[in-house]
Amino acid sequence: MPVTPTHSTEVKPRFQEFAVSQLQIGMYVDSILSQSGKAELKQSGRIGKAEHIEILRKKGVLTVKVDWQRSKVEQPKDAEEKSPESKVKNVAAAKRMFQEAKSLQSKYFQQLRQGEPIDLQEMEEIASGLVDALGEFSEALMVLSKLRAKDKYLLEHSLNVGMLLAYFGRYLGMERDVQSQLVMGGMLHDIGKINTPDAILHKPGRLTEAEFVVMREHVVHSRLILEKQEGISQIMMDVAANHHEHIDGNGYPRHLKEDQLSIYSRMATLVDVYDALTADRVYKSGMPPTKAFGILLKGSGSQFETGLLEKFIRCMGVYPIGTLVQLKSGRLGFVTNRHASKPMRPTLRLVYNAKTSMHIEVVDLDLSKTPHDEIEAAVSARDFGLDIQNYVQ
Repeated sequence: MPVTPTHSTEVKPRFQEFAVSQLQIGMYVDSILSQSGKAELKQSGRIGKAEHIEILRKKGVLTVKVDWQRSKVEQPKDAEEKSPESKVKNVAAAKRMFQEAKSLQSKYFQQLRQGEPIDLQEMEEIASGLVDALGEFSEALMVLSKLRAKDKYLLEHSLNVGMLLAYFGRYLGMERDVQSQLVMGGMLHDIGKINTPDAILHKPGRLTEAEFVVMREHVVHSRLILEKQEGISQIMMDVAANHHEHIDGNGYPRHLKEDQLSIYSRMATLVDVYDALTADRVYKSGMPPTKAFGILLKGSGSQFETGLLEKFIRCMGVYPIGTLVQLKSGRLGFVTNRHASKPMRPTLRLVYNAKTSMHIEVVDLDLSKTPHDEIEAAVSARDFGLDIQNYVQ
């Protein structure tokens, strides 16, 4: 039964991009935006039953353009229109999940250091919960993924790689079970570093050639450790064993080329580098996402698959959630929500004024509805002595 349209003074975009996994019966598909196959949409049309969505998925369609004016379902409200109570509950739930995942990961690392086997059932439950949460409150999860204890880089890098892989997999229209395996693959992808000497693992400066040879061995160690564990899927192994391989064959440890690497391996390669570039360490600040994208693009066609990299950048957006930006007015704020129709004008949580070097009252600002100010640049929180954790409620 068609939903009676509600009248509002707010002008919503007519067209929006959706992953195939997000489509609903009643949506009107205008065109294909991205795909892994060579499917052609012979004519636009309304989704009348679940089988239509399955056909698109099987043909390799990843994302489509939905025409809301011709759809028979109500256009969802933007995330920022949710009640404050809902937002608080979402953040609280996301915090709880992240803490549980970190605690479990720490336990696994300790068990493996002692040569003990790990029980993946707990990790499967955590991964399943995180995947479900990505569908319910992805904004809260992605903000929290920016919270790092600089002296726990290995653990938090691994968890974040898992989250980013699932987030990207969801964007690509991958099945829920695949997203869950990507979370677990990311959480375990650097497990081999438990065998890397601390002097090399935590060295603040550039590694010598001899040290780099030792560091590269962590991938081999990861594969050997996981081969001994029950319940490790091929997707999880692909992420752990191949996340340093390059499509031109110049990666390590096995110098595999593009046709030898699954899509999960290729996803892991670029997600691992992106997170490493943007993460704060004890000895250096992470770079803004926009700068990291520039470095990733330099490896397009050699280190990374060009088409997949372009999709990853679209998935993350110009200003990914959690990014600190400076406005022309001098105010600084963290990105808390993005708008598909206005990617340059996200919603921010304002916290600081760079012109006066003073903290300001914390307020949320939706730039898509504020014409008098705009983003000047993405900046580093450390340069201003700011910690995002102080502003996540």
